[in-house]
Amino acid sequence: MPSKALKDISILLVEDNEMNTLLASAILQRTGAGITEAANGMEAIALLKKSAFDVVLMDLHLPVMNGFDTTRYIRETLKLDVPVIAITANVINGEELRCLEAGMNGFISKPYTEKDLLEKIQKVIHIAGNGRKESAPESNPEKADLYNISMLENVCHGNRSMIADMLKAFIRQVPVTVKEIKTAYQTRDFRSIYAAAHSIKSNIDTLGINSLKENIRQIESFASREKNGSELLHLITVLDTTLFKVVEQLKAKELA
Repeated sequence: MPSKALKDISILLVEDNEMNTLLASAILQRTGAGITEAANGMEAIALLKKSAFDVVLMDLHLPVMNGFDTTRYIRETLKLDVPVIAITANVINGEELRCLEAGMNGFISKPYTEKDLLEKIQKVIHIAGNGRKESAPESNPEKADLYNISMLENVCHGNRSMIADMLKAFIRQVPVTVKEIKTAYQTRDFRSIYAAAHSIKSNIDTLGINSLKENIRQIESFASREKNGSELLHLITVLDTTLFKVVEQLKAKELA
């Protein structure tokens, strides 16, 4: 049973990745919380000017205005003390300190579990948990070699419709993102390679595509150092080939 400790709490979810938005919503909707979505920092600011929220879940790497700048604007210009929790797939030394310096109240890395997210929200809004131990079973693992949807099954509590929505979002966005990476490689646009790789890193983790977990991080690392060459091309080729196969398997098995 999902915790109801967040019932009637108003949450602003600031996230530009469709699958990540669906994942967070799947967790939060069962708590009874009210959820409002924003796709970038500017949208979040506009919503905060009009409405009051109990907590903000803020992705750090957003289009238009990133999570750091958005939080500074919330603190310095809007003068709001609403709790802000940073959400990122980029766990590096010093990242959490940067979040705190920008005025955020907490930090959680993707992919996160239902237990992690709810406990973090309860902590920053000072709501005591009800003592119920959240389970995180690894039951019903997907038998396909290339991916494993047990995490989605756990988060969605077996809701096949919600799982299908998330998988459809993955199928829609991944080919577009891979194409962006390949195009950026051809023009040696390392910033775009990094941004695109970062945007699907948590999706790869969430879908349990274990063969690409190190691959996508290496692409991100190479791009951040503007390191070009045959090794980066090989990594991108493997990413492209593997994700194509994953998408085909998903279409055939999950969405048949």
